[in-house]
Amino acid sequence: MDNNVAVSGNFEIIPCDKMTDIENKPGIKKLELTSSQKIQIGGLMQQLPAVVAANALSNMYMVRFPAGIPNALTPLKQGGFSTMVKGENGRIAGTASLYSVEAQAAVLGAFNAMSIVSGQYFLAQINSELKTMNQNIDKILEFLYGDKKAELISEVSFVKSAYQNYSSIMEHEQQRFATLVSLQEAKKVAMKDIEFYMSDLDSTVNTKSGSDIVAWTDKIFQIKDCLELSIQLYSMSSLLEIYYSQNYDANYISNVEEESVTYIGKCEKRMLSSFSKLSTHIQSFKEGPLKKVDKPALEKKVNLVVDSFSRGTESEMLKSIRSVLHASEAKAEYYVNSNGDLYLRTA
Repeated sequence: MDNNVAVSGNFEIIPCDKMTDIENKPGIKKLELTSSQKIQIGGLMQQLPAVVAANALSNMYMVRFPAGIPNALTPLKQGGFSTMVKGENGRIAGTASLYSVEAQAAVLGAFNAMSIVSGQYFLAQINSELKTMNQNIDKILEFLYGDKKAELISEVSFVKSAYQNYSSIMEHEQQRFATLVSLQEAKKVAMKDIEFYMSDLDSTVNTKSGSDIVAWTDKIFQIKDCLELSIQLYSMSSLLEIYYSQNYDANYISNVEEESVTYIGKCEKRMLSSFSKLSTHIQSFKEGPLKKVDKPALEKKVNLVVDSFSRGTESEMLKSIRSVLHASEAKAEYYVNSNGDLYLRTA
């Protein structure tokens, strides 16, 4: 690795020509770029030799953000940047200024692109946890019911699209703003639907099953599916609102975390209470002489839900929410090459 390093309080740039076969390096992920983002990364590559005071153009550079990209973007957006350049012996050899319009535009554009593309990567981590929401629309329509059906499927379809097209939409200011406003509305709809289905779950569980305990249990699981879909819609719209607004203020992130984790945690506890009651009811249910019920199968199905909410630790969804919320604050390490490719160190 070349010892020429451009350093500021917010980022470091290091030529690393000796790194080969990066595609197959463990813990490094190639990020998908749009055509315009690839151009922005290419523009950064053209400016890097001057920034790091390198004697020759390197084919690859590492760009490290000790406290996340937002901490580097803010000074750049405010009008300038001065970096210290380290020589081979580690001593300060001089300073390189990023006040020139061309250099600052190139760095700002590339860093913005990195922020957006890595945002898509971080959002993918929690998206993988949203099992109910990730089902196809026909499958979701099989369990949705009542007055909330139309609005919920509409908002779920919209939020899915906002996630899938995040990188592209972020490049178009008017569309980004419209999407942001719609995400805020989707979050409100999700909270209303959560309360509706939670109330329905409570009342159904507290109503006697009658003779057909299988149909009664099936109804409760249908409500659970609707409730989980609403919770996942709330979670994803909350996170997408942050990433679309690019508001990484520490107090704001902290408030969103407290609100989301507390609210979802309460929902999970209420679901645990309801399914614990259901489990008790199934255990005490007396079969009639004319209709046999496979109680062990019902008990196993219900207890899987109870166990998932009573492990004494946060659910995987809550852990993912915390991780994605704080991803912008964490140390980030990227690699860019002369082809305009972008890689993220993930481990």
